[in-house]
Amino acid sequence: MKALARVAEGNDEVAGGPCPVCGRDCLEVRYIVNDSSRVGYVLFWCGVCLHGISVSRVRAPEGVATWSIDDPASVAGVPDFTRDD
Repeated sequence: MKALARVAEGNDEVAGGPCPVCGRDCLEVRYIVNDSSRVGYVLFWCGVCLHGISVSRVRAPEGVATWSIDDPASVAGVPDFTRDD
């Protein structure tokens, strides 16, 4: 959650630094939101160890790329990662 908070605060250095599970710098983030309100959910995962989190009811920060919640293709390319608590 701390790495995701860094992304939300605008410190988007690829996605907030090293993975808290494996330590590699391969974190990825995808905000899937309503286009007008920018509210939806975020998927945040490590591309190496495939551990991550999903958080619902979030507002995408200004300047961060978003995908439409109405488009089923918005999750295309997101790996089937292990969601950690």
